[in-house]
Amino acid sequence: MMELSSPRVERTAFGLMLFLIVWLPIPLASNRPWAWSIMEVLIATQSLMLVYCCRGGIPWQWLKACRILLFGLLLFQLFTVIQLVPLSQGVLTWLSEAALNFRLLGIPGSSHYPISLDPNQTIVNLVKGCSYLLLAINACLLFNHPDRIRMVMLAFVISGTFQAFYGSLLILSNITHSPIFDMAVGGNATGSFVYKNHFANYLILCLSMGLALVVADLNATSASSWRHRIQQIIEALLSGKMLVRLCMIIMVIGLVMSHSRMGNSAFFAITILGAVMALLLFRQRPRSLTLLFSSVLLIDVVIVSSFFGLDQVRERLSATVLVEEGRADIVGWSWPIVEDFYMTGSGAGSFYTIFQNYAPEPLNRFYDHAHNDYLQFVIESGLLATLILGGAVLWVLVQATLAMRKRRDPLLRATSLGCAMAIIGMLIHISVDFNLQAPANAASFIIILCLAMVAAKMPRKGYVPDKY
Repeated sequence: MMELSSPRVERTAFGLMLFLIVWLPIPLASNRPWAWSIMEVLIATQSLMLVYCCRGGIPWQWLKACRILLFGLLLFQLFTVIQLVPLSQGVLTWLSEAALNFRLLGIPGSSHYPISLDPNQTIVNLVKGCSYLLLAINACLLFNHPDRIRMVMLAFVISGTFQAFYGSLLILSNITHSPIFDMAVGGNATGSFVYKNHFANYLILCLSMGLALVVADLNATSASSWRHRIQQIIEALLSGKMLVRLCMIIMVIGLVMSHSRMGNSAFFAITILGAVMALLLFRQRPRSLTLLFSSVLLIDVVIVSSFFGLDQVRERLSATVLVEEGRADIVGWSWPIVEDFYMTGSGAGSFYTIFQNYAPEPLNRFYDHAHNDYLQFVIESGLLATLILGGAVLWVLVQATLAMRKRRDPLLRATSLGCAMAIIGMLIHISVDFNLQAPANAASFIIILCLAMVAAKMPRKGYVPDKY
């Protein structure tokens, strides 16, 4: 087994990864320039540490497992670079006549223009995108042992529990502004996030990791007598598994109190789907697996949630206030942009700049996102780049699904299940929101994608000796 040189530096880099998981949601989901700049510096520092550790040779075998995902992320960033290259009017007319027309209206007299209609925002998004790519590479190098996989999932559980507890506490305390960032506290739990749906989406990711931890620790053998069954129950109540279940209940409370319709719907859907996938794909499934998923649905979703605002979520779902919030208008008005920019996109981060020109009536609200990440990616980056990135994500989902059938190790198999649930939950939620525009959610999702690939391809005992 190969091992990175400078083990102390490498362990520090892994500790920084755990810190990032917990830190990224705290400064307003890292969705402010100063906050995502801290993220970029931390990821760059981690990358330099790993470059130092790899001076004796790059462990290509570790990166090979994630090659499709890494290649997809790399190609997407290359598309963003191309959007910044100044092109002659003839070339730009061939690639994107609509972009040239916008440029001629705004900056007449020049002979060369970039594809992006907002180069400054495209540069910002390029830097963030390169940070995400480095984060993925770092994760593939650092997630080299089953114990580390467990620690990463535990970090998500700790982070999600803190966010849910903090968000619920703010609502139950009836205060008007948060004590740290002095943000207005409304009737919806948001934790340290600004937007309730970003908060709900993050909790879905953390709940999926928590469920994977619980599934990994389920006893695969059934007790032969009542004495042994009672002993197993007592051991379960005193184990860390019960603590994780309590953390999941806290996270469900926070999710319900966010009053996010699609967030709660997505969690309910992936819980049922996860149960079906586990029952169908696990070769040696624990007898208590059905009981676990039943308890999640009954205790978390029905009983506990009823005390913390589930009725309000149901009322919002039945009322269907989508049109009142303006999302339907945004999606409808955005389709003509797709028709004009489907080939090259209008430039990463340029949605706000271009959307104003397509709205058929004056806007009285600030719309910087399309409230549909699929649509926004196509508008800003073009159809081809979006398909490449989306194809990489779907490939990871397929690999995680296959790993549930092939892997015999309980931890790696459960990790594949949790990651598959997180991916499906994200794919559902971004159909009506812009969760991948928040750096905390996007970075966490990339870590989970890498986790899925490592769990699917890594040897049972890991790439390094058992010493963690």
